[in-house]
Amino acid sequence: MNVFRIRLLLDFLAVALIIACLAYWWLDNLSHELLGTALFALVIVHNVFNRRWYGSVTKRKMDATRIVNLVTIFCLAIGMTVMLVTSLLVSRDLFPFTALSGAFAVREIHMFGGYWVLLIVAIHLGTRWEVVMNVFRTTFGIQQANSVRAWAARILALVVAAWGVKSFSEMAFGSKLMLTYALDMWDFNESTSDFFLNYGSIVGLLAVVTHYGLLSLKWVGTGRYVAAYGERRPRG
Repeated sequence: MNVFRIRLLLDFLAVALIIACLAYWWLDNLSHELLGTALFALVIVHNVFNRRWYGSVTKRKMDATRIVNLVTIFCLAIGMTVMLVTSLLVSRDLFPFTALSGAFAVREIHMFGGYWVLLIVAIHLGTRWEVVMNVFRTTFGIQQANSVRAWAARILALVVAAWGVKSFSEMAFGSKLMLTYALDMWDFNESTSDFFLNYGSIVGLLAVVTHYGLLSLKWVGTGRYVAAYGERRPRG
């Protein structure tokens, strides 16, 4: 379980690095490229840790959660490949020998691709939220269910989601996903922490919506099974 905790910590670090890479105007170009390289190193580590999953994916019974998870992983593979290729083509400091001169369109694809990768990662996190919570409970020795704690967690999720809705608009995230230029640029001289909090809340919003959306589908499916057969759907 200690190894699994380390894996989970590295995954959250990868999310933090994606957000940090979006703060390009807060960093110099070299720092941006170093963070991006660290991110790709974590992606490689993540895939090494999860190499057995690729061999067992066709052997598992598919449900809504696993289907969404599979689709997000496929999309994430495409997104990270695009990010890797475009980063090499626009590199100015770490890999200048692979760069193209005047690659303005490639820079645009690289920039817009970063927002889509963040979106996909957040959805992927939502599909794995039960795993995250299980690790959290094990880490802090929480074994018995507690309704007060459960409702406190739900309220916290609601607060994060509400902040995420506000941040989605404030950061013009939808426009950035649609490859539309936003006239407003974040003023890092005014606040840096709010930039990270806003994008963190957007990740939280997308993860919460994904998690509870899939949970709702599971409840609906179980209800229909009970209505048809008079008993709960067997696990598996």
